[in-house]
Amino acid sequence: MNTSAAEDDCNSLSPIVDNESLRKKIRLDTSTRKTWNLLDRSTNTDVLQEMGVSLLEPDENELLCEATTSPAKSLKRKHDIENVNPNINSVTSPKPPSPKYARTKFSPSPSTSRISPWSTEKARPLQEIFETSVPNEYLVEEETPLSQIGGEYHTGTKCSATSTGGRKLSDTHNPIKSDPGPSNSDSLGSDTFRTLSDEVILGVFKWLPKRTLAHCMLVCKRWHRVACDETLWQRLDLGNKTLSKDSIGRILSRKPIILRLASSEVGEWRPQTLSPTRVQYLDLSMCAIDCLTLESLLEHCPMLRKLSVENLRLSGRAMVLIGKCKYMETLNLTMCQDINEEGAKTILKGCSGLQSLNISWCNLSADTLDVIVESLPQKLQRLNFSGARQMTNEMVASLVEQCPRLLELDLSDCSLLGRNALISLLPLSRLEHLALSRCYLLPPHTLTKLSSMTALQYLEVWGMLPTTSLNVLKSTLPAIQINQFMFSAIARPTVGTRRTSIWGLRTRD
Repeated sequence: MNTSAAEDDCNSLSPIVDNESLRKKIRLDTSTRKTWNLLDRSTNTDVLQEMGVSLLEPDENELLCEATTSPAKSLKRKHDIENVNPNINSVTSPKPPSPKYARTKFSPSPSTSRISPWSTEKARPLQEIFETSVPNEYLVEEETPLSQIGGEYHTGTKCSATSTGGRKLSDTHNPIKSDPGPSNSDSLGSDTFRTLSDEVILGVFKWLPKRTLAHCMLVCKRWHRVACDETLWQRLDLGNKTLSKDSIGRILSRKPIILRLASSEVGEWRPQTLSPTRVQYLDLSMCAIDCLTLESLLEHCPMLRKLSVENLRLSGRAMVLIGKCKYMETLNLTMCQDINEEGAKTILKGCSGLQSLNISWCNLSADTLDVIVESLPQKLQRLNFSGARQMTNEMVASLVEQCPRLLELDLSDCSLLGRNALISLLPLSRLEHLALSRCYLLPPHTLTKLSSMTALQYLEVWGMLPTTSLNVLKSTLPAIQINQFMFSAIARPTVGTRRTSIWGLRTRD
């Protein structure tokens, strides 16, 4: 009975013993398995093979040297790279060539290699290193990146196949046919302007300053033709410049419409032929120009609408040429010299549509003043006679009868004007601006009569009244602003500090 009980106990404990022996066996099996640790720097070939990664060679140059002496190592190197790079197919079981990439044969050998799809731009530095640092004869592996580069980009090098799976490059076989690469024109940069139309290039050129535009004319014939378009030269500002001989002729050949030559020194110009230009607004104020050049310039500008010849000496022929400008609207003759009766009459009779005239400080004689007053056009709206020392009361009365539409009149520094002259001005119902500065013979109390002129807005009496009398006059004429403008702007091309426009028109693009 005791024996049976012991057997029962053993049978009941046998599953526990079997479980413990199984666990011990598992522990023994796992203890013999190779382990690896990231902190362990030692290289274990078996562990790497178990992970599916072969041991890589440390240096590419050493592999090339070893490959020439040991075919076994080269095959091992090929096998290692096949294990590392999944994109490279096995040599023993090559796949059919893909239509995406082309294949280049090095020699009459069944083995082939793919041409890498790398671009020629990225591989060009490698080609230079390949040609300069690698010897003329060496072994290239079947599917290494070096063989792909050599197969595609090493132009002019002879290649032959070897029985060991590699290829030996030498100078004794046919050259490799490869892509010639970009042309010289692409490497130097293509002319993108060649694909543009003339209209598009013209739209680009219109944003350039005139100096840059002149440089563009020297690039090529097409740019010269486009840059000479007259729409690019409509406005020219050559103020305060020195123009060499015959330069004014080349300027006019660009067919400008607005031309500013104020305070410039204009060189001699003697054209042989007459060719009318498109100039309509011409500013020659205070410029240095000889009489013959001025006559030639005026002769080539018959379409003038606004002209300023301030402080210039006018010859008889120059005044005749000004009179031929039948479209003249504004004329500035301030401080001009040598104006006589015949020349003044020629100008005023020829420019019948004149609206603004400034003939101040020209040292005119009494006879010349009489001719001018009698010849003034009916449409004249703005007139500046300041500095006319010979102007009389009778001349003012004739002036009012000749020009009833005057909007602005400047009689400053006309020292002979008196009370009768002021009374003669009262019928000008449209007059808005009147200047009587420094007319010392004019009684101050007569200025109050100007209250009857309903359209009058501004009155200039600089230097005539003390402060107390001026305040009384302001209180007497509340609707009129007194002494607001010290200088007149009648027919002047530029006023104040503005030097980039003439008569309100821009001279620069």
